[in-house]
Amino acid sequence: MKIKAAALLLTFFITRLAFGQAKSEDLKIDTTITGFHFAANFSGTKVYTPKGPSDITGTVNPSAFSFTLMPQATYATAREQLDQLLQMSVTGGYTQSDIIKKDTVINGNKVYYVSLKETLKRDDYQNLVFDAFVLIGDTAIVFTAGDLDKGRYLAAFKKTFFNFVSNAK
Repeated sequence: MKIKAAALLLTFFITRLAFGQAKSEDLKIDTTITGFHFAANFSGTKVYTPKGPSDITGTVNPSAFSFTLMPQATYATAREQLDQLLQMSVTGGYTQSDIIKKDTVINGNKVYYVSLKETLKRDDYQNLVFDAFVLIGDTAIVFTAGDLDKGRYLAAFKKTFFNFVSNAK
């Protein structure tokens, strides 16, 4: 997970350099759905975990979700970001299964999501992944989530994202 987390942060850092600065403070995220707490802001990627900041430094492989603004985006560039995350996982030795990819339109905004199971046999690692984005104008709001607690949070992650999308303007 540490390698995957570093790759995720690197991807979003590169994206932010390429697309400029945007304010993640404007995102209205309902954390009551998961009960998660704000843990960190990595160059505009807002990360939430069960215990907050202590999970970042003191927990190995915590379940987590994040939101990142991707200004000056298109559907294709946002989709490419999610595809790169999935590819980094495979390159890192993770096996992906039960893959579901869908796109739709909610409140006139294009939405894409992918859910899957990610495993790493040598470490008995299992992560239920839900990654998505909504395109509002020329800004993509990218959501990434990993449930490392055997499905305990997956439904809440999805609800958090779709609640955000339903209330986004």
